[in-house]
Amino acid sequence: MTYRGAVECRVLRRLGRFTVLVEVPDAGELLAHNTNTGRLAGVLEPGRRAFCTPLRRPRRTSVRLLAVEYGGGFAVVDTLAQERGFEAAVDGGLLPWLRGCRVARRRPRLGPVVLDLLLDCGGARAYVELKSAVLEGPGGVALYPDCPSPRARRQLREMAARAAEARLLLVFIAAFPSARAVRPNEDADPAVARLVAEAARRGVEVRAVSMAFSPERRSVVLVSPDLPVLLQRDPPGLGDRVGQEDRAGEVQ
Repeated sequence: MTYRGAVECRVLRRLGRFTVLVEVPDAGELLAHNTNTGRLAGVLEPGRRAFCTPLRRPRRTSVRLLAVEYGGGFAVVDTLAQERGFEAAVDGGLLPWLRGCRVARRRPRLGPVVLDLLLDCGGARAYVELKSAVLEGPGGVALYPDCPSPRARRQLREMAARAAEARLLLVFIAAFPSARAVRPNEDADPAVARLVAEAARRGVEVRAVSMAFSPERRSVVLVSPDLPVLLQRDPPGLGDRVGQEDRAGEVQ
């Protein structure tokens, strides 16, 4: 996904859950909308280089925070950009485990919960829930979540309960370029870590991709279409399980 209007900015400080104060050259200090509700500790640090995109209908905020320098490059902190990048990867056939699928609908309901995407895979339905993993842990492992998430617990319980009824996918988006794997963060939310493992045991497909922002291209790029997902701490042979993915390139 290309963001031709993206401009470099500098993080000054986070003001609230959805707002970050940034400084834009030739525009001064602006309020930026932040779509990522995680804590983003260590990511939204004062003085850090970032990129913002203009809002079509500015109100309280005039730009949206897109990416921040982190994890060996620029991490995509904007969850909307993560979702649109994933959709482009699906429709472009860049994910080998979803070839033949296309995005049919956003925000499908699964019982009492709402997920992110409904895919049409040759006439068969597949429900997808995306989870943003921006926090970098030891060894370049992307961690999700970075704070307690009651919403994720509700979704995971429902997905595990309905795994026999439909194809269900939990997809982690490791949103920084140096990510080598993804792991549920039991330090931030032990219940989510347990529920991810339980959902996988019941048949939910647990996958991960990595993406990043390229300042030169002003684009969100797909770094890896198939990162390992680690369901426990420090599993043996991590070095043998990562770094063997096909590289996909830019998400158009």
